[in-house]
Amino acid sequence: MTNLLQLPLVTFIVTSFNYEKFVVKTLESLKNQSYENIEIIVVDDKSIDGSVEKIKSFIKENKNLAVSLIEHPQNKGQMAAIQTGLLSAKGTFVCFVDSDDILVKDYAKTLLRVHLATSVAFVSSQLIEIGEDEEIHTTYSVSSFHKEKSFELKSLEELLKVEVDNVDFDVLDLKDAPFGGWYWSAMSANMFRKSALELFLNYDTPEEWKICPDKFLLNFAHLIGGSAVVYAPLVGYRRHSANAGCSNQVCGCKRYNNDKTTKLNIEINNKIRQDVLGFILKNRQSFDAKLGKRNVRGLIFQVLLSYFRIDLGKVLSTLISK
Repeated sequence: MTNLLQLPLVTFIVTSFNYEKFVVKTLESLKNQSYENIEIIVVDDKSIDGSVEKIKSFIKENKNLAVSLIEHPQNKGQMAAIQTGLLSAKGTFVCFVDSDDILVKDYAKTLLRVHLATSVAFVSSQLIEIGEDEEIHTTYSVSSFHKEKSFELKSLEELLKVEVDNVDFDVLDLKDAPFGGWYWSAMSANMFRKSALELFLNYDTPEEWKICPDKFLLNFAHLIGGSAVVYAPLVGYRRHSANAGCSNQVCGCKRYNNDKTTKLNIEINNKIRQDVLGFILKNRQSFDAKLGKRNVRGLIFQVLLSYFRIDLGKVLSTLISK
């Protein structure tokens, strides 16, 4: 008897802006995935360097690969590029990949395996820190989550091999990981259920998150359907002079931010709650129709509760300092 069940399509949405030096390497890492049922959508946000020409050359040279390019007529920011790609995505699962990162070949296979063993809105992998020329700085990134103080020591030849069949993961809910925090890795390390992001397409002010939209997107998806963290380094997260986290390069076991990055992080942390709350209230009818009124009230309560957690944290911090 023929098995009628099929493995799901995974859509990679590459958000591209002025990374002509890196974008083809990113696309090559998608092309080389061990999981083959994929499509690639590149959304270029009006690059002014040679990115578009390089992307078009890649598409021309890989006619057997399901890859397409969408060009924004003007620069709209990364959040808008994510929405553009999501509108065209056919996959049951979607990944938003920064055009300067590189994915390990078993990235899709590993994260999909965890998705199919759970029902969370998204899963997040650990990071490998790399430099401008793909050199590895560490597979134990201080910008990622960890279960142990260090990974099992491997030979250099085995360093990037992932035990897909026995990958370790934990499921997080809003009790384990309250709304508004950060428990995951950066954008490229995450695979989402497309169904969990359908309401996100109604978000009509994407210019508010031109940079660092992962804070919004991951917290929103986690609020809707929870998440899982996967203890395997699957993304080469590139540090270079042009990215938002360039000041966080590996220089020890502490994560350092310069004043500009610290200011940005504070602004984002202050904005996330009011933005998500306003988004739900503005689109209450759509949320109620999809999720049910009682459940939506629960989501609103979780966002409001996060305000009190912040205030309580400030009070405890003040008491401890005294």
